[in-house]
Amino acid sequence: MDHLLVFLGCGIGAAGTYLMLARQERAARVTGGLVAAGGLAWLLSMILGLAASGEQRPAVVFYVFAFIAVAAAGRMITHHRPVYSALYFVLVVISSAAIFLLLEAEFMAFALVIVYAGAILITYLFVIMLAQQAPTEGQSREQAAEYDRLPREPLAAVGVGFLMMALIGQVIFDRGNFEPGASALPPPASRASRLAEMVDEVTLMPAKQERFVEAFRAALPDLPAGTRLGRIDLESVEFIQPPSDRVRRVTFEEAGLSLADVESLLTTNLERVGLALVHRFPVSLELAGVILLMAMFGAVVLARKQIELGEDEKREAAGMRRLTVDPDDVRPGPAGGGA
Repeated sequence: MDHLLVFLGCGIGAAGTYLMLARQERAARVTGGLVAAGGLAWLLSMILGLAASGEQRPAVVFYVFAFIAVAAAGRMITHHRPVYSALYFVLVVISSAAIFLLLEAEFMAFALVIVYAGAILITYLFVIMLAQQAPTEGQSREQAAEYDRLPREPLAAVGVGFLMMALIGQVIFDRGNFEPGASALPPPASRASRLAEMVDEVTLMPAKQERFVEAFRAALPDLPAGTRLGRIDLESVEFIQPPSDRVRRVTFEEAGLSLADVESLLTTNLERVGLALVHRFPVSLELAGVILLMAMFGAVVLARKQIELGEDEKREAAGMRRLTVDPDDVRPGPAGGGA
Protein backbone atom coordinates (compact mmCIF):
# COMPACT_ATOMS: atom_id res chain seq x y z
CA MET A 1 0.00 0.00 0.00
CA ASP A 2 1.20 3.44 -0.89
CA HIS A 3 2.50 5.24 2.17
CA LEU A 4 1.25 8.56 0.79
CA LEU A 5 -2.33 7.36 1.34
CA VAL A 6 -1.52 6.66 4.99
CA PHE A 7 0.10 10.08 5.41
CA LEU A 8 -2.89 11.72 3.68
CA GLY A 9 -5.34 10.12 6.12
CA CYS A 10 -3.21 11.14 9.10
CA GLY A 11 -2.89 14.66 7.70
CA ILE A 12 -6.67 15.03 7.32
CA GLY A 13 -7.16 13.90 10.91
CA ALA A 14 -4.45 16.28 12.13
CA ALA A 15 -6.03 19.23 10.30
CA GLY A 16 -9.42 18.49 11.84
CA THR A 17 -7.90 18.16 15.30
CA TYR A 18 -6.15 21.51 14.90
CA LEU A 19 -9.45 23.19 14.02
CA MET A 20 -11.07 21.73 17.13
CA LEU A 21 -8.18 22.89 19.30
CA ALA A 22 -7.28 26.31 17.95
CA ARG A 23 -10.66 27.77 16.98
CA GLN A 24 -13.23 29.03 19.50
CA GLU A 25 -16.17 29.34 17.10
CA ARG A 26 -18.65 26.51 17.30
CA ALA A 27 -18.88 26.21 13.51
CA ALA A 28 -15.09 25.84 13.22
CA ARG A 29 -15.01 23.20 15.93
CA VAL A 30 -17.85 21.25 14.33
CA THR A 31 -16.10 21.46 10.97
CA GLY A 32 -12.88 20.25 12.56
CA GLY A 33 -14.70 17.31 14.10
CA LEU A 34 -16.15 16.33 10.73
CA VAL A 35 -12.75 16.64 9.03
CA ALA A 36 -11.10 14.54 11.76
CA ALA A 37 -13.87 11.93 11.43
CA GLY A 38 -13.22 11.88 7.69
CA GLY A 39 -9.52 11.21 8.22
CA LEU A 40 -10.38 8.45 10.70
CA ALA A 41 -12.83 6.92 8.22
CA TRP A 42 -10.10 7.04 5.55
CA LEU A 43 -7.70 5.11 7.74
CA LEU A 44 -10.46 2.71 8.81
CA SER A 45 -11.29 1.89 5.20
CA MET A 46 -7.64 1.08 4.53
CA ILE A 47 -7.52 -1.13 7.65
CA LEU A 48 -10.63 -2.99 6.51
CA GLY A 49 -9.12 -3.51 3.08
CA LEU A 50 -5.91 -4.77 4.63
CA ALA A 51 -7.82 -7.14 6.91
CA ALA A 52 -9.91 -8.47 4.02
CA SER A 53 -6.77 -9.43 2.11
CA GLY A 54 -5.26 -11.27 5.07
CA GLU A 55 -5.96 -14.65 6.60
CA GLN A 56 -7.55 -13.30 9.79
CA ARG A 57 -9.91 -10.35 10.21
CA PRO A 58 -10.26 -8.55 13.55
CA ALA A 59 -13.56 -8.95 15.35
CA VAL A 60 -16.23 -6.28 15.05
CA VAL A 61 -15.80 -5.57 18.76
CA PHE A 62 -12.26 -4.38 18.06
CA TYR A 63 -13.49 -1.67 15.69
CA VAL A 64 -16.15 -0.61 18.20
CA PHE A 65 -13.68 -0.15 21.03
CA ALA A 66 -11.11 1.44 18.72
CA PHE A 67 -13.66 4.02 17.56
CA ILE A 68 -14.69 4.74 21.18
CA ALA A 69 -11.06 5.20 22.21
CA VAL A 70 -10.23 7.57 19.34
CA ALA A 71 -13.43 9.60 19.74
CA ALA A 72 -12.97 9.89 23.51
CA ALA A 73 -9.32 10.90 23.04
CA GLY A 74 -10.34 13.68 20.67
CA ARG A 75 -12.99 14.93 23.06
CA MET A 76 -10.54 14.69 25.94
CA ILE A 77 -8.11 17.20 24.42
CA THR A 78 -10.80 19.56 23.06
CA HIS A 79 -13.30 19.82 25.93
CA HIS A 80 -13.10 23.11 27.86
CA ARG A 81 -14.09 21.59 31.21
CA PRO A 82 -11.18 19.80 32.90
CA VAL A 83 -13.33 17.38 34.88
CA TYR A 84 -15.09 16.23 31.71
CA SER A 85 -11.69 15.80 30.05
CA ALA A 86 -10.66 13.51 32.90
CA LEU A 87 -13.85 11.47 32.43
CA TYR A 88 -13.13 11.10 28.72
CA PHE A 89 -9.63 9.97 29.66
CA VAL A 90 -11.17 7.21 31.80
CA LEU A 91 -13.20 6.14 28.75
CA VAL A 92 -10.00 5.99 26.68
CA VAL A 93 -8.34 3.80 29.30
CA ILE A 94 -11.30 1.40 29.53
CA SER A 95 -11.54 1.07 25.73
CA SER A 96 -7.80 0.42 25.47
CA ALA A 97 -8.06 -2.22 28.21
CA ALA A 98 -10.85 -3.93 26.25
CA ILE A 99 -8.61 -4.06 23.17
CA PHE A 100 -5.84 -5.64 25.27
CA LEU A 101 -8.36 -8.27 26.41
CA LEU A 102 -9.16 -9.05 22.77
CA LEU A 103 -5.42 -9.58 22.24
CA GLU A 104 -5.38 -12.01 25.22
CA ALA A 105 -3.09 -9.68 27.17
CA GLU A 106 -5.03 -9.89 30.42
CA PHE A 107 -2.28 -8.52 32.62
CA MET A 108 -1.82 -5.42 30.45
CA ALA A 109 -5.59 -4.81 30.49
CA PHE A 110 -5.99 -5.05 34.25
CA ALA A 111 -2.73 -3.23 34.96
CA LEU A 112 -3.88 -0.39 32.71
CA VAL A 113 -7.16 -0.08 34.61
CA ILE A 114 -5.65 -0.47 38.08
CA VAL A 115 -2.73 1.90 37.57
CA TYR A 116 -4.70 4.58 35.80
CA ALA A 117 -7.64 4.21 38.18
CA GLY A 118 -5.28 5.20 40.98
CA ALA A 119 -3.75 7.94 38.86
CA ILE A 120 -7.20 9.24 37.90
CA LEU A 121 -7.95 9.92 41.56
CA ILE A 122 -4.83 12.06 41.75
CA THR A 123 -5.79 13.74 38.46
CA TYR A 124 -9.21 14.62 39.81
CA LEU A 125 -7.64 16.23 42.86
CA PHE A 126 -5.25 18.31 40.81
CA VAL A 127 -7.94 19.31 38.30
CA ILE A 128 -10.43 20.38 40.94
CA MET A 129 -7.85 22.26 43.01
CA LEU A 130 -5.96 23.94 40.17
CA ALA A 131 -8.85 24.79 37.83
CA GLN A 132 -10.60 26.88 40.44
CA GLN A 133 -12.39 29.04 37.87
CA ALA A 134 -13.73 26.25 35.70
CA PRO A 135 -17.18 27.04 34.29
CA THR A 136 -20.22 25.81 36.12
CA GLU A 137 -23.35 24.37 34.57
CA GLY A 138 -24.85 27.81 33.97
CA GLN A 139 -21.76 29.28 32.31
CA SER A 140 -20.87 29.16 28.63
CA ARG A 141 -17.55 28.30 27.01
CA GLU A 142 -16.72 31.99 26.51
CA GLN A 143 -16.98 32.61 30.26
CA ALA A 144 -14.39 29.95 31.09
CA ALA A 145 -10.84 30.82 32.04
CA GLU A 146 -8.42 31.38 29.17
CA TYR A 147 -6.27 28.37 30.05
CA ASP A 148 -9.40 26.18 29.82
CA ARG A 149 -10.56 27.64 26.48
CA LEU A 150 -7.31 27.99 24.53
CA PRO A 151 -4.51 25.42 24.27
CA ARG A 152 -1.01 26.78 24.62
CA GLU A 153 0.69 25.15 21.61
CA PRO A 154 -1.98 23.51 19.39
CA LEU A 155 0.15 23.47 16.24
CA ALA A 156 3.11 21.78 17.95
CA ALA A 157 0.86 19.23 19.66
CA VAL A 158 -0.96 18.35 16.45
CA GLY A 159 2.33 18.16 14.55
CA VAL A 160 3.87 15.71 17.00
CA GLY A 161 0.69 13.62 17.03
CA PHE A 162 0.60 13.56 13.22
CA LEU A 163 4.23 12.43 13.06
CA MET A 164 3.70 9.61 15.56
CA MET A 165 0.51 8.40 13.90
CA ALA A 166 2.10 8.51 10.45
CA LEU A 167 5.07 6.43 11.63
CA ILE A 168 2.83 3.88 13.36
CA GLY A 169 0.56 3.72 10.31
CA GLN A 170 3.53 3.13 8.03
CA VAL A 171 4.65 0.20 10.19
CA ILE A 172 1.13 -1.29 10.26
CA PHE A 173 0.48 -1.01 6.53
CA ASP A 174 4.00 -2.00 5.48
CA ARG A 175 3.15 -5.68 6.18
CA GLY A 176 6.76 -6.69 6.73
CA ASN A 177 8.31 -5.38 3.52
CA PHE A 178 11.81 -4.88 4.95
CA GLU A 179 14.58 -3.06 3.20
CA PRO A 180 17.52 -5.13 1.94
CA GLY A 181 19.86 -5.87 4.78
CA ALA A 182 17.29 -5.06 7.47
CA SER A 183 16.83 -7.71 10.14
CA ALA A 184 13.39 -9.15 10.82
CA LEU A 185 12.07 -9.98 14.26
CA PRO A 186 13.76 -12.96 15.93
CA PRO A 187 11.85 -16.24 15.81
CA PRO A 188 9.81 -17.13 18.88
CA ALA A 189 11.49 -19.16 21.58
CA SER A 190 11.10 -22.91 21.42
CA ARG A 191 8.94 -24.77 23.91
CA ALA A 192 11.98 -26.36 25.54
CA SER A 193 13.67 -23.01 26.12
CA ARG A 194 10.47 -21.58 27.61
CA LEU A 195 10.27 -24.53 30.00
CA ALA A 196 13.88 -23.95 31.06
CA GLU A 197 13.17 -20.27 31.74
CA MET A 198 10.09 -21.12 33.81
CA VAL A 199 12.04 -23.65 35.88
CA ASP A 200 14.66 -20.99 36.65
CA GLU A 201 11.85 -18.73 37.84
CA VAL A 202 10.24 -21.46 39.93
CA THR A 203 13.52 -21.99 41.80
CA LEU A 204 13.23 -18.39 43.01
CA MET A 205 9.80 -19.12 44.54
CA PRO A 206 10.13 -21.79 47.29
CA ALA A 207 6.37 -22.35 47.71
CA LYS A 208 5.90 -22.83 43.97
CA GLN A 209 8.85 -25.22 43.83
CA GLU A 210 7.45 -27.24 46.73
CA ARG A 211 4.08 -27.60 44.98
CA PHE A 212 5.85 -28.79 41.84
CA VAL A 213 7.74 -31.47 43.80
CA GLU A 214 4.57 -32.50 45.63
CA ALA A 215 2.86 -33.17 42.29
CA PHE A 216 5.60 -35.66 41.42
CA ARG A 217 5.78 -37.05 44.96
CA ALA A 218 2.23 -38.36 44.59
CA ALA A 219 3.58 -40.93 42.09
CA LEU A 220 7.11 -41.10 43.53
CA PRO A 221 6.76 -41.17 47.34
CA ASP A 222 10.46 -41.86 47.78
CA LEU A 223 11.37 -38.26 46.88
CA PRO A 224 12.89 -36.92 50.11
CA ALA A 225 11.93 -33.65 51.72
CA GLY A 226 13.92 -30.68 50.50
CA THR A 227 14.15 -31.95 46.92
CA ARG A 228 14.90 -29.17 44.47
CA LEU A 229 14.29 -28.72 40.75
CA GLY A 230 17.05 -29.16 38.20
CA ARG A 231 16.94 -29.11 34.43
CA ILE A 232 13.85 -29.95 32.38
CA ASP A 233 13.07 -30.92 28.80
CA LEU A 234 9.98 -31.93 26.89
CA GLU A 235 9.89 -35.46 28.35
CA SER A 236 11.56 -35.46 31.76
CA VAL A 237 12.73 -33.36 34.69
CA GLU A 238 15.74 -33.58 36.99
CA PHE A 239 15.42 -33.46 40.78
CA ILE A 240 18.31 -32.67 43.12
CA GLN A 241 17.90 -34.80 46.23
CA PRO A 242 19.49 -34.01 49.61
CA PRO A 243 21.72 -34.53 51.44
CA SER A 244 24.30 -35.44 48.77
CA ASP A 245 22.62 -33.43 45.97
CA ARG A 246 22.16 -36.57 43.91
CA VAL A 247 20.55 -35.88 40.54
CA ARG A 248 17.57 -38.04 39.66
CA ARG A 249 15.84 -37.85 36.29
CA VAL A 250 12.13 -38.63 36.20
CA THR A 251 10.07 -38.86 33.05
CA PHE A 252 6.61 -37.36 32.91
CA GLU A 253 5.20 -40.78 32.07
CA GLU A 254 6.58 -42.25 35.31
CA ALA A 255 4.77 -39.55 37.28
CA GLY A 256 1.57 -39.99 35.28
CA LEU A 257 1.68 -36.39 34.05
CA SER A 258 1.51 -34.91 30.59
CA LEU A 259 3.58 -32.02 29.29
CA ALA A 260 0.55 -29.73 29.64
CA ASP A 261 0.18 -30.77 33.30
CA VAL A 262 3.84 -29.97 33.96
CA GLU A 263 3.51 -26.56 32.29
CA SER A 264 0.51 -25.75 34.49
CA LEU A 265 2.67 -26.42 37.57
CA LEU A 266 5.24 -23.85 36.43
CA THR A 267 4.94 -20.07 36.49
CA THR A 268 2.02 -18.35 34.82
CA ASN A 269 2.28 -15.13 32.84
CA LEU A 270 1.07 -13.06 35.80
CA GLU A 271 3.57 -14.70 38.16
CA ARG A 272 6.42 -14.08 35.72
CA VAL A 273 5.56 -10.39 35.45
CA GLY A 274 5.30 -10.07 39.24
CA LEU A 275 8.62 -11.87 39.73
CA ALA A 276 10.31 -9.59 37.19
CA LEU A 277 9.01 -6.49 38.98
CA VAL A 278 10.10 -7.64 42.43
CA HIS A 279 13.28 -9.53 41.56
CA ARG A 280 14.74 -7.65 38.58
CA PHE A 281 13.28 -4.14 38.89
CA PRO A 282 12.68 -3.49 42.61
CA VAL A 283 14.14 0.03 42.48
CA SER A 284 11.84 1.09 39.64
CA LEU A 285 8.84 -0.31 41.50
CA GLU A 286 9.72 1.58 44.68
CA LEU A 287 10.37 4.80 42.75
CA ALA A 288 6.93 4.55 41.13
CA GLY A 289 5.35 4.20 44.56
CA VAL A 290 7.29 7.19 45.91
CA ILE A 291 6.27 9.35 42.92
CA LEU A 292 2.59 8.52 43.42
CA LEU A 293 2.92 9.22 47.14
CA MET A 294 4.52 12.61 46.47
CA ALA A 295 1.74 13.40 43.99
CA MET A 296 -0.85 12.63 46.66
CA PHE A 297 0.98 14.85 49.16
CA GLY A 298 1.02 17.65 46.57
CA ALA A 299 -2.73 17.26 46.02
CA VAL A 300 -3.35 17.47 49.77
CA VAL A 301 -1.21 20.61 50.05
CA LEU A 302 -3.02 22.24 47.13
CA ALA A 303 -6.36 21.32 48.67
CA ARG A 304 -5.69 23.23 51.85
CA LYS A 305 -7.57 26.50 51.85
CA GLN A 306 -5.45 29.48 52.75
CA ILE A 307 -7.72 31.26 55.22
CA GLU A 308 -6.57 34.38 57.00
CA LEU A 309 -7.38 33.89 60.64
CA GLY A 310 -8.15 36.83 62.88
CA GLU A 311 -6.69 37.31 66.34
CA ASP A 312 -9.69 35.75 68.04
CA GLU A 313 -9.59 32.67 65.78
CA LYS A 314 -5.88 32.21 66.50
CA ARG A 315 -6.46 32.46 70.26
CA GLU A 316 -9.38 30.07 70.07
CA ALA A 317 -7.34 27.56 68.04
CA ALA A 318 -4.63 27.77 70.70
CA GLY A 319 -7.15 27.09 73.48
CA MET A 320 -7.14 30.65 74.81
CA ARG A 321 -10.07 32.92 75.56
CA ARG A 322 -11.32 35.26 72.87
CA LEU A 323 -10.61 38.98 73.22
CA THR A 324 -14.02 39.97 71.98
CA VAL A 325 -17.36 38.57 72.95
CA ASP A 326 -19.78 37.34 70.35
CA PRO A 327 -23.25 38.76 71.03
CA ASP A 328 -24.74 35.35 70.35
CA ASP A 329 -22.65 33.88 73.18
CA VAL A 330 -24.04 36.32 75.77
CA ARG A 331 -26.60 34.59 77.87
CA PRO A 332 -29.25 36.73 79.59
CA GLY A 333 -29.01 36.62 83.34
CA PRO A 334 -31.92 35.90 85.66
CA ALA A 335 -34.45 38.71 85.79
CA GLY A 336 -34.13 40.62 89.07
CA GLY A 337 -37.27 41.53 90.96
CA GLY A 338 -37.78 44.51 93.28
CA ALA A 339 -39.40 44.15 96.61
